[in-house]
Amino acid sequence: MFPKTFDPHETIRLISSHQPALLAYILILHPNHNDAQDILQETNVVLWQKMDDFQPGSNFKAWSFRVAYLQTLAFFGRKKRGNMLGLSPELLATIANQTTPMMDDFEERHRALRKCLDKLPEDDRMILLSHYQSDKPLAELSEQVGRSVGALKQVLSRIRRALRRCVELQLT
Repeated sequence: MFPKTFDPHETIRLISSHQPALLAYILILHPNHNDAQDILQETNVVLWQKMDDFQPGSNFKAWSFRVAYLQTLAFFGRKKRGNMLGLSPELLATIANQTTPMMDDFEERHRALRKCLDKLPEDDRMILLSHYQSDKPLAELSEQVGRSVGALKQVLSRIRRALRRCVELQLT
């Protein structure tokens, strides 16, 4: 069923354009990536179903973050274990409320990071992506790239500093 007041294509575009920011926000509240992906999918379903509740011209990102927050709480309730960091509901609400404004420039920073990643030398990009996109321990990655764990930590630190500088330059 399509929302009455929204073109389905525009609704999909609007929801899709906020996926990276929504996932980052959910990961702040629940830092398990697999669970966060599940919460994001549930959030997308609710956003679609409740699109008629969204007021055109208002802040879609803030509204979608609120839905994501409520879906995260619902996830905790279904799992009957609370949040994995052991935070009180009050502290979790405070984190959620204070995080939302900080995410305002997320998409811009995300685009800048993508550009900076593209500028990295191939070996550095491979090391960075292997480290952050897999569950490999550093010891296993160090064997794969032929460097000690200590040397790998230094390489990752250098890459992160270079990316931070690059992103800041992209944003100025």
